[in-house]
Amino acid sequence: MNNVLRTLVFDEQVSCTVADTTKIVREAIKLHHLTPVSARILGKALSAMTFMSACLKAEKGEISLSIITDGESGNIGVSGNQQLRLRGYIGNPFLLGVPSVETEKNALGQGSLTIIRDDGYNRPFVGSCALFSGGLDEAFEEYYRISEQLPTRFASEVEIDEKGECVFAGVAVLQPLPFADEAALTATKESDLQNVLKTLKASGAEGAVLKHFATKQTVWEKRNAEYKCNCSREYLKGVLVSLGEKEFRNIIKEDGAVQVHCHYCNSDYEFTEEDADALFGKEETV
Repeated sequence: MNNVLRTLVFDEQVSCTVADTTKIVREAIKLHHLTPVSARILGKALSAMTFMSACLKAEKGEISLSIITDGESGNIGVSGNQQLRLRGYIGNPFLLGVPSVETEKNALGQGSLTIIRDDGYNRPFVGSCALFSGGLDEAFEEYYRISEQLPTRFASEVEIDEKGECVFAGVAVLQPLPFADEAALTATKESDLQNVLKTLKASGAEGAVLKHFATKQTVWEKRNAEYKCNCSREYLKGVLVSLGEKEFRNIIKEDGAVQVHCHYCNSDYEFTEEDADALFGKEETV
């Protein structure tokens, strides 16, 4: 089922994206055993990455977000690609408290937000901005204003119930195109994105766009985003080969196995002497 809708609004002068990211956040909670506060923060970062990934043009495009902070949340990493496969982690998955805007701000503290975007041309774009105690939505608006010179309205929401389950998560973004006139810019500025998110929760992406924006369905782009990590034993074997046979076998002799932990899906992998033999051939004995 499609959960991301992109279109043009305000006389086709403003790009509009709305996405229901509830299933993505639920998967993150399950994989990382997140408390409600941690789920809110990581969920908002995943929602932002859903929008950013949907903006990628090249088929091999990838984008990643890194938040380095002195707050209790710990550092945050989120990645996505043009196929809208998202993954992420939060340094402290066990934050305590009641999920709210204020709790989010306090847990994040101060630091930096960095975006690395690779459109598939081997010339990645890197942009960053300071992360103040204003919450993630404000940080993303600041990032686009400073690093990409794009006036952006950004709003996300993650609702967690008393059982720690995500009942709704979503994001709504407006970005005026370079030729947008004053009327379109004013309409963008005055749009109530929190109301858009409420309709998104009740009626889905199409319902939210139809209720709040005049748009032609001929310019709708509907896609599906999901939480999906790209790690696997075979993928990691390819990475570990770069260690070289000597280093690979030395680690196994010292530690009993080469152990790898994936932060994105919270999975552990173990590679033994048998794996070394399969990768490099049987070790010669003297």
